[in-house]
Amino acid sequence: MQTVTKDHKPKAHPSLIVRCLRSLHLADFAFGVKKFLYQFLLVDGVRTTIAGIRYFYFVVICRRLRTFDSKTGDLKSYAVSHNRDCMLKTVGGLSVTRSSLLLYPLSAIRISKADPVLSIGPRTEGEILNLMGLGFHNIRALDLITYSPWVELGDIHAMPYKDNQFAVVIIGWVLTYSKNQRKAALEAIRVVRDGGIIAVGCASATPEERERVQGSNVPPDMRVSHWIPTFQELLDCFEPCVDHLYFAQDILPPPATHGNLVALFSVKKSAGSAL
Repeated sequence: MQTVTKDHKPKAHPSLIVRCLRSLHLADFAFGVKKFLYQFLLVDGVRTTIAGIRYFYFVVICRRLRTFDSKTGDLKSYAVSHNRDCMLKTVGGLSVTRSSLLLYPLSAIRISKADPVLSIGPRTEGEILNLMGLGFHNIRALDLITYSPWVELGDIHAMPYKDNQFAVVIIGWVLTYSKNQRKAALEAIRVVRDGGIIAVGCASATPEERERVQGSNVPPDMRVSHWIPTFQELLDCFEPCVDHLYFAQDILPPPATHGNLVALFSVKKSAGSAL
């Protein structure tokens, strides 16, 4: 009886192009999953939990809390102590919910999420986690107090960065602690690229409230030591380099007496070449 045998051809291996396409498909899938998970960082409760766990690890276990001894003389005396005390006073102290007032408008501007971003004075990791949740992934941070490997010690008035190093500079409620807001603003302009974006926030008050707490009729020992600017005074710190104003928020009209000033603008360095 004659048996018939079939020729067994060797199994063809996928070509290099096919394997590359498969790898790219898996990479895209992994990136999509990572992006999906990172979006949970936009939830204040999630961000607070993660920031709290990392704070406990780095501060309580590793004892990494450090402060910066500035030699510029441009900082108010309570800058470090106030921010250190505020870290755990409220839930927002760790998650830095106020940072969303700057970051959400920033995320609406057409910029690459891979561009280098500098966060000045984030206080905790909350603002950095918020940036991650919005898709930014090339982030550096600078503060007078840090426990985090993500935040470097330094002073806004003399930053350890090269000229034109960042595409975005975020200054969230930091200028309040400066004795020389103009000098701080010029440093921010120095490290941002020409055409880059500065996002700045600051607490303010109505003219009536400003007069009440800082007016000439108030005894010097009772005046607040905070800088309470108008929106134009805030922008003037960065003039003449303010180019396109992407976003502007002034304080609410009466009966509100306090509020937050927010400005996002591009920088035109040629306008301030004589500075």
